[in-house]
Amino acid sequence: MVGDKFKMTVKDMALIAMFATILFIQEEALTFLPNVQLTVFLLVLYSKRLGFVKTSIIIIIHVIMDNLVMGSFSVFWTPAMFVGWMLIPIFICTLFRKVENNLVLAFAGALLSFTYCWCYLVPNYFMLHIKPVQYLKTDFVFECVLAASSFISIQFLYYPVRDIFIKFRIGKIDSNEEVIDINYIDE
Repeated sequence: MVGDKFKMTVKDMALIAMFATILFIQEEALTFLPNVQLTVFLLVLYSKRLGFVKTSIIIIIHVIMDNLVMGSFSVFWTPAMFVGWMLIPIFICTLFRKVENNLVLAFAGALLSFTYCWCYLVPNYFMLHIKPVQYLKTDFVFECVLAASSFISIQFLYYPVRDIFIKFRIGKIDSNEEVIDINYIDE
């Protein structure tokens, strides 16, 4: 049972609140650039370091906050956003569980960016009567922008930020992980 294995501490709750806030603020701060965001990078990082359950809680908080601020709570749009973001921890915590190579994670992030966008096919079809092929043609450029920003951010930020998580013992710490000196860039 999940209840037997998973215990939530006050530290866990504080970290979840902090990371959900970071996720939300960076996305809102970058809204002036269409589909340029660090969301996929952060969800990959959170999935690798915090695990599936804590990342899922962060996603729930994020989806609620995003829909509250943007005024987009809907039976169609909100579940599409939730499913799209949840695909990231599902895949990262299963298929990519043992992968720490930032290039592989960057390609996974780019692919998961496309799957996130494709989750909006159904609501666009039923709400706006946009045919799926037309949606894909129209949204392709924006999907590519999200995939590119996800790839680049994971490729260049994953190791440095992961090392900060390890340094401060945030999330899963494997027995073979040593505390890394984050001043390695100066050397």
